[in-house]
Amino acid sequence: MKWIRNLLILVALPVMAETHFSLDHATVGIHVVRRDTGEVLLSQNKELSLVPASCLKLVTTAAALEILGPESRFTTMLEYDGTIEDGTLLGNLYIHGGGDPCLGSDRVKGSLSWEQQLAAWADAVAKLGIVKVTGQVIPDTSCWESACAAPSWTWEDVGNYYGAGASALSFHDNLYTVSFKPGAALGAETTLLETDPPIQTVLRLHNEVKSGPVGSGDQASIYGGEFSTEQFIRGAIPMGVERFSIKGAIPNPPALCAALLTQELRKIGIEVIGKKENQSQKRTSFHTTMSPTLQDIVYWINQKSINLYSEHLLKKIGEKHYGEGSTEAGLKALSTFWKAKGLSLQGTHFADGSGLSRKNAITPKQLVEMALKMQSSDYFPILIESLPTYHDTIRAKSGFQSGIRGFVGFTDKIAFTILVNHGLDVEARKEMIERFFLHIKELDQSL
Repeated sequence: MKWIRNLLILVALPVMAETHFSLDHATVGIHVVRRDTGEVLLSQNKELSLVPASCLKLVTTAAALEILGPESRFTTMLEYDGTIEDGTLLGNLYIHGGGDPCLGSDRVKGSLSWEQQLAAWADAVAKLGIVKVTGQVIPDTSCWESACAAPSWTWEDVGNYYGAGASALSFHDNLYTVSFKPGAALGAETTLLETDPPIQTVLRLHNEVKSGPVGSGDQASIYGGEFSTEQFIRGAIPMGVERFSIKGAIPNPPALCAALLTQELRKIGIEVIGKKENQSQKRTSFHTTMSPTLQDIVYWINQKSINLYSEHLLKKIGEKHYGEGSTEAGLKALSTFWKAKGLSLQGTHFADGSGLSRKNAITPKQLVEMALKMQSSDYFPILIESLPTYHDTIRAKSGFQSGIRGFVGFTDKIAFTILVNHGLDVEARKEMIERFFLHIKELDQSL
């Protein structure tokens, strides 16, 4: 068939002389099969273990839909201990996290913004008749492990918004926006204007950002580990604007959530003394916040490739399977799920649920086999609807990191994977995948 010959030429000749692009040092893995029969239509390097980047999110979300169910939700409870006497709570307030990835983020329908969420909580406290709290607002993350980020995430990633780790009490997508005013000269110091949400109560920011050339874009990064009280912002932002913003990962989301609720209570006239009262296991629950449905969360994971939400699902399936909300338990549950589908995971290594870790490895053939297994699930229509559309008829999850590009997905009649590793020429990768998509579309129409 003409399309196969053309595609083999495309893969076999990584030097594209007419565009001067080069994939000389890249590894390209391709596997294309018929959805109805499983017949292999094209395959190259199908057994090589390659880094999938965010293509892994399709693997995680498919498993989560079956293990947890599309209508499942996460819950967050407000609780108190002690007693309420004459409007005074002689005890503490608790925000008991249940792993809601969308808490304080209005990105997904059915979830409130951080300001609206805090207002709703403060109102719930006021309705108890409380005007004074002798103790503190305490975040409770006991249902999951304390660690947020996956162990193999890089130092360069964990301080930035896309490297925010999953907590039992995540808040506002575990990200904050920091705004700067550039200087008037190249290399001049910048002024840090504000953060949203206001994070300075729990975090000290060291601004080492310089002024870069006009139009140079975001060249700044944030460095700092989880639960750190200090972060360093380095790099450059462009001159020629009054204000320029970047996003960072909140290093201690539970602490910020509790601090912001304390501020909100004081704002509406409820005194929080902050005395270190003894914490009691005997608590009274008085307000529940429900997350959007898992179906809605999965849609946003695959449409916008949200790492944080994927890691929440991973820990939740670990909790469901093994009673432990941790990355380790989630990875074990993920492997168990796919093995139970009859798949060999030889050559596969799961390091997280989002694909951010460069320690993840999977073969193109395994990704396609997983895609084929998904078709028999009752939730396949939900899954495929969550995938972005390319060239009108291709539904696929993309993966992108430095030197890595990939896609796994479907047309009406085929399932496919293409993974490019160590292809440092961005334009060459884009050119190759664009040609691949055109050939895939041609193949689908010919079957």
